[in-house]
Amino acid sequence: INEKITQMKKLQGIKEIDADEVRAGEIARVFGLSKSSVGDVFGSPLGIPKAADIALPLMTTQAFPKVKEDFMKMVEAFLELEEEDPLLNVEWVKDKNELHLQIMGTIQLEILESILKSRFGIEVFFGKPSVIYKETPTSKGIGFERYTMPKPCWAVVKFEIKPMPRGSGLVYESKVRTEKIKQRYQNEIQEQLPITLKQGLYGWEVVDLKVTLIDGEDHVIHSNPGDFHIATAMGIMNGLENTGTTLLEPIISFRICVPEEIGGKVLNDIMSMRGNFHNTEVSKGTFTVEGEMPVASSLDYPVKLGITSHGKGVMTTKFAGYSPIPLEFGKKRERVGVNPLDRAKYILYVRNAIS
Repeated sequence: INEKITQMKKLQGIKEIDADEVRAGEIARVFGLSKSSVGDVFGSPLGIPKAADIALPLMTTQAFPKVKEDFMKMVEAFLELEEEDPLLNVEWVKDKNELHLQIMGTIQLEILESILKSRFGIEVFFGKPSVIYKETPTSKGIGFERYTMPKPCWAVVKFEIKPMPRGSGLVYESKVRTEKIKQRYQNEIQEQLPITLKQGLYGWEVVDLKVTLIDGEDHVIHSNPGDFHIATAMGIMNGLENTGTTLLEPIISFRICVPEEIGGKVLNDIMSMRGNFHNTEVSKGTFTVEGEMPVASSLDYPVKLGITSHGKGVMTTKFAGYSPIPLEFGKKRERVGVNPLDRAKYILYVRNAIS
């Protein structure tokens, strides 16, 4: 990426001064960048330390302006903040006039509320946060779509979908020669995959799967740019309907230290939250336990622990990954846009025949 920096300001104490150059170890603000984002490296990447792991957002919430007329100002403010912190994953649902964002914890909401007021002059409040679930294919299966009507269009795709080990993300492979599907159309397929997989059968992102394009065809006359975007969305959702999906919930590992006399109460709390524990220890009147528990059932537990232990309890947590759960323990998410499984309506929607 070629960018032109129009101005640089170096920090000197609490002041900013104009600078012509910035050396290693110095902090500065640069102006004029339009294509770059957080995490980009300017110059040679050699010698740059490995970036620290950043906690993933595990909750989602909806933002509201206290003054209804400030809604668009709020949207613009959050979109600007997302450029600085892409993990916010701001989602503006225009047809419902809703703004959703992803957060790491409730304290972050207080910080965002303060930033919106001091920096943008907007007072906001948030809905009750809910956990971000994910989905993964339950079994191996085939997805197929033959999008040849109503003309002009022609895109045929056949996918093999299979589950992968936890943490694999999305793996894609094409076994179809460019004589059957031209490379530019195969590029459309690959572009559409992560977009479609943002919403699975239950409305959550589908992860830990391998998608293989095993067959398909274009047409020298009837195929048009965009046809394979549409066919891929319908073919993938057809495949997920055939494989089924399993809901995944975020899990945290924990370490809790409390006075010995309430150790038994803490173990009961852990079990009631669908957690499990190990490495229990009693030393000098302090009971220590380690284990794992779901985020969904433990959101308010630090506060409860503080009350139960009269402020003497200490709880530290760390994200431990996603784990399968029955649907009744989780939550479906309302889909944004038309579901490609509603084939006729989806085709009309993407062709702008309906809104």
